[in-house]
Amino acid sequence: MFNNAKRSLFEFLGLPTEAELPVEDKEELKQRWQARRKKTLLISPGMRQVDELDYSSATWSTTRRKPHKKPKKPVARLLLDFSASAMGLSKERRTLTEGEPPRSFAPAALDKFFKPVFDERWRDEKFFDDKEEPLPSRPEVMAESNDEEVDSGMGKREKGVMGADSGDIELTEVTTFGMSRMSQDVVDAAPVLKVLEEDFCSLISCRCSEKNSVIGDDEDDYMNRPYFTYFITFVQTVILICALAIYGIGPFGVDEVVVQDVVLKPNLALEAEARREFGNMWLGPSQKDLIHLGAKYSPCMRKDPNLEAALAEQRKEERNTGCCVRDDGSGCVQTTIHKCSKLISTFVKWNDTSKIDNGYKSGAVCGLDPNHCKSPSSTPPFEWDKKDFTNWPVCKETKNVSRSFKGCSQPGSDCHMTCDLLGRPCCFGIQGECMITTREHCEFRQGYFHDDKFLCSQVNCFEEICGMIPFVYDDRPDQFGRILSANLLHAGLFHLLVTWIFQLWIMRRIEQMIGWIRMMIIYVSSGCAGTLASAILTPYQVEVGPSGAQFGILACMYVDIVNQILVNKFSNEDKSSENRSLCFNLVAFSAILLVLFFLGVFPWMDNWSHIFGFIFGLFISLVVMKETDVKEKGITRVHVVITFGILSLALFLFLIIMFYAAPLTESTWLQYINCIPFSDTFCKNMDVTINRGSTYSKYVK
Repeated sequence: MFNNAKRSLFEFLGLPTEAELPVEDKEELKQRWQARRKKTLLISPGMRQVDELDYSSATWSTTRRKPHKKPKKPVARLLLDFSASAMGLSKERRTLTEGEPPRSFAPAALDKFFKPVFDERWRDEKFFDDKEEPLPSRPEVMAESNDEEVDSGMGKREKGVMGADSGDIELTEVTTFGMSRMSQDVVDAAPVLKVLEEDFCSLISCRCSEKNSVIGDDEDDYMNRPYFTYFITFVQTVILICALAIYGIGPFGVDEVVVQDVVLKPNLALEAEARREFGNMWLGPSQKDLIHLGAKYSPCMRKDPNLEAALAEQRKEERNTGCCVRDDGSGCVQTTIHKCSKLISTFVKWNDTSKIDNGYKSGAVCGLDPNHCKSPSSTPPFEWDKKDFTNWPVCKETKNVSRSFKGCSQPGSDCHMTCDLLGRPCCFGIQGECMITTREHCEFRQGYFHDDKFLCSQVNCFEEICGMIPFVYDDRPDQFGRILSANLLHAGLFHLLVTWIFQLWIMRRIEQMIGWIRMMIIYVSSGCAGTLASAILTPYQVEVGPSGAQFGILACMYVDIVNQILVNKFSNEDKSSENRSLCFNLVAFSAILLVLFFLGVFPWMDNWSHIFGFIFGLFISLVVMKETDVKEKGITRVHVVITFGILSLALFLFLIIMFYAAPLTESTWLQYINCIPFSDTFCKNMDVTINRGSTYSKYVK
């Protein structure tokens, strides 16, 4: 088993094995690869038709090849014909040509014809061939005697009469009654996968897409069909449709979009509020919705030093808050002292001089008190922190407290427990912002309202914002799988259209050349490497789409074209015209690369992902593509696989180490590789340095 796996791996990578192929077979495989390359190139090369093999050479295979069949009718056309026939609307009838016998006869009509009598020579006649007979070389076929003729289904047979006796049956009479054997090409059924793909492509485009119809590909044609391209494009399309159905389309625009409304604040006043968010020029979900779906966003993948500092400052501000109780009994809210009006409210704050049972010096918290909580109770050895109420747990059950409000003038009145709460924690934004506010204000901010919590320190805003799978540890983001999920998402319908054009036009051609397994390896690995590099260099930019994977596919084509140019250059034959055509194709693919790179300066797409996806695609393509060597210069497949295999592994490990051990927290120029500042706020969400401070009381008056 191990030897079989080893042999299969060596054959996949193009490494030498113990059982080497004959030179003739190697030459035929090379010609077939060149034929596939020709169909992949955008500009047809001016070289000899490699699929028309030289019959006089020794490389011509002696086995019988199946002739190419005409493409089937499109599925839509077949359904239309069948429906018309079933309803009696189809009047199309096949007319017999002159001299052509009818295909079937009425039973009574058979009596008018001579019924053949078979002798002993027909008893051993078989309907199918036992074994496929090899054909002789081309010169031998042409030198056949005139007394014999060759039939693709029956091999040799004599012309005219089968025997000399009068009772023998002529072949023409037998064929008239349909008694001859069917040809082997007719009875051989097409592979199921081939039929399914033809039906699928017919249903989509009402015609069968062009296949790599190269002589010799019949045995492994299913390996060189664009199954992975169709599969990944289908998955990406379904995901975007579901995302739009669930989250809807966000604000459209290329810059910040301002939304204004009048909302109820915790001070019980209706105030005008403005919300700023980035528009989506691709006609798709908003920024926070893309994060919730699995977009690349570093703070959801690992602890971010900048945001950890901002959250520490936010918690520091919360320690200085108290319960602001309205004197008229209309309610209370947790806020800072400068946000609490002294004219109509009382600010309840514990300190060292406060006479509180059990000696608590940190508080008070509206609706939360360790002396009034039944579960979990503050009893030794599980006492609540007396010096820092931000460490208090959520009270699930409160002891009997009088709900009649009597004001805060009397000591020990516990007015912070008898008042109605006007605000609860609200997580909003994409950087873990939190504030104590009303539900209406939180919904306007498109945040997550926690009506069962009392403090911002009791909620994990990052887990709410990131979505997907919950963190293993509440205070440690660990959604590293976003390097893969981001490649399945799209920013909108226009973004998906770009992917369709590239994958169904360029990527499908390349997969027909290299096969679906190699395509899957290059696509997935390049996409993950590109997304990981983007998470390091632009950690706060929300990025989706398979841009890194697409650049890895272009790198694969670069590898093949440049390798063929080098092989032609060092060969003994003059192939300058072919190299010139390959250079034209190199320029054409470069134009596509520049167009995609230009799109990377717009939001939601990332040029850092493009760059590193291309580099990693170069490395991994040289590993998995068999036809990448220059034997004339002593560069064999062993050298190529070992060298670039080590480079691929080293690059990926380097990116992982940089992501976790040395995260980038400050830079002034990296964003301009990824964004052109068309306006003052166009590149705002691509900053690497975060200086937002605390948002605990910023949006509450």
